Amino acid sequence: MGKLDGKVAIITGGGSGIGRSAAKMMAAEGAQVVISGRTKSKLDDVVHEISAAGGKAFARAADVEKSDQAVGLAEWTLKTLGKVNILVNNAGHSSKVRSIKWVGEDEWRSVYDVNVTGVYRLTQAVLPNMLERGEGTIITVSSMAAIRPGMLGGAPYNSAKAA
Repeated sequence: MGKLDGKVAIITGGGSGIGRSAAKMMAAEGAQVVISGRTKSKLDDVVHEISAAGGKAFARAADVEKSDQAVGLAEWTLKTLGKVNILVNNAGHSSKVRSIKWVGEDEWRSVYDVNVTGVYRLTQAVLPNMLERGEGTIITVSSMAAIRPGMLGGAPYNSAKAA
């Protein structure tokens, strides 16, 4: 019996890195895991690993930079699995241009749309279900760039992670 038996988790950025590890750990504890990201083949690989280990996972390609896809991810999960107990806002990306002097507005908005607005829209979409049931956990992954900004992440990323 796992600590997360009967729970449903959405994990963005679940095709690699922190998201992949979180999905595997939560599934190993009994959660049904909906992993999301932009690259379906990476998500399918993680679902296969989880299934092979006896867990239950679903791959949902979605780009949280696009608000409608973030909301659609929540809606699909609620319709298919009936609830969301855990949301892990893990998806993120940085600017290719590091200096604020050269960052274009489109690139600035892209970083903010993934790291801030995507978190807001997805959280807002699952929150009513959590409040209705009187339980839920929302985890938003940040970065040391939030408290120690530098050129490695770039100006848009540093400020988005601090947001």
